[in-house]
Amino acid sequence: MFDNLITFTAWPILTGILVGYVANKLVSGQGKGCCMNLVIGVAGSYVGTFVAQLFDVSLLGASYAKNFAFCVIGSALVLWVFNKLFG
Repeated sequence: MFDNLITFTAWPILTGILVGYVANKLVSGQGKGCCMNLVIGVAGSYVGTFVAQLFDVSLLGASYAKNFAFCVIGSALVLWVFNKLFG
């Protein structure tokens, strides 16, 4: 019963940290720490999904690489807006 719960919570957290790290490296050239990378990665995943819908790209059932790419794009947009507002 708890095996699915662990998988359900572990993968989004690890993916969020990785997406946030890659986006930070692309935008600013440096990392911001695991917690900030997680927040940026999760927020960027939502923004990336929105961007995919704008371009009429279906992410449901798509490859992991395609989903990852749109999450990184969304995270980079989140960082860009954050830097413009508070940087």
